[in-house]
Amino acid sequence: MADLRPAHGHGPPPPAPTAEQQALLPSVRDEWVGHGLAVGPADRAAAEAGVQDVYLGAGRQPPEHVIWLGSPMAGSIGADIRAGRLSLVTRRAWRTLPEPTVDTIVERVPEDPPETDLIMLDLDNLERDPRWGGLLGRLGLDVTAAVETGLGKAVGAAVDQVAPTWQDAEQLPEVAALPRLGAFRPRMLRQLAQLAFLAQCGVREPDRHSRGLLQVGRSAGEWWPMRNSVILTERPTELHHDAEGRLHHPSGPAVRYPDGWCLWAWHGVTMPREIIEDGVPISRAVSLRNSEQRRCAVEMLAGRAGWRQVVSEAGWPRVGQEAPDPGNPGQVLSLWCVEALYDDHLHLLLMTNGTVERDGTRREFGELVPGWIRDPVQAAAWQIGLTPRQYRETVRRT
Repeated sequence: MADLRPAHGHGPPPPAPTAEQQALLPSVRDEWVGHGLAVGPADRAAAEAGVQDVYLGAGRQPPEHVIWLGSPMAGSIGADIRAGRLSLVTRRAWRTLPEPTVDTIVERVPEDPPETDLIMLDLDNLERDPRWGGLLGRLGLDVTAAVETGLGKAVGAAVDQVAPTWQDAEQLPEVAALPRLGAFRPRMLRQLAQLAFLAQCGVREPDRHSRGLLQVGRSAGEWWPMRNSVILTERPTELHHDAEGRLHHPSGPAVRYPDGWCLWAWHGVTMPREIIEDGVPISRAVSLRNSEQRRCAVEMLAGRAGWRQVVSEAGWPRVGQEAPDPGNPGQVLSLWCVEALYDDHLHLLLMTNGTVERDGTRREFGELVPGWIRDPVQAAAWQIGLTPRQYRETVRRT
């Protein structure tokens, strides 16, 4: 890959950060997490102006082709086309997009001549300065973690799963320099946040190249700057998270892009669309190959149908016999082997809530316990930190 990074000056190192400069860290972090998780139309004019500065600041002519596409998946396919990899774009990748989007990509992205170099950002070695490295490292980690959890990891994995493999790329060795999306966006946001922080602290004034990168990062989604063309993409139109900031929606797409590309997720785990939206049979959920997806699908269905129905239809073996719940008179405890679900030696303890719900029912719930526990009363005692004897002597729980 051609090194198109502008040379930064290597003057004397900056003085140690002051308390006032350190206090700027949270606001810069929040700003760049916000950019990484932004929803709504891109500011195309600002992004394209930023692209001009990126190229001119790197001593290059601005790109002849400025190509806007509607999602990271479309952008990744477009980047493959520009890199001469059209024949390697997989059917799985094309099928993730609506047909009109596919037509748009083919119409907008020129195939020849192929391009492989990207213009990259370099912050020299300032992060290694012992006086600033800790702050910059913490800022970068915080931004990357939040954006990865809330969007980036799922998007990168989804694109990479359907992308041409490196083995396929051996057919065209000259295009192997183009990095996959999963390794691109998080690193760029980390560095841009650090650069913005240094600028606000008055430590480093961004040059034209860096100012352009900052502007594109604030104005658009994923993008690929190449030799004579740039691919820019729109940001999501919808983005949903759980209380912990993980990609999540219980009944529809967790993220939707304007060209129709969507991802479905349950508490941070990407899921097949039909599991989230169609109410598939329990037998389908327990047969998913991916262990994380299998676990999430079963937990989702348990929330809808109840654990009793799930264990009945899944065919998991019971461990021991049902036993009266000493801590909840009139209710029973049961233990089930769920090793096939979690790929670990675990048992599932089924219990009934001691408190009656407003509709007069009692909620049934399940708790995982170690597989060495084979008695349901012992399992109930273990999960609240008591011995079986102590649990048998408890009063009715609420």
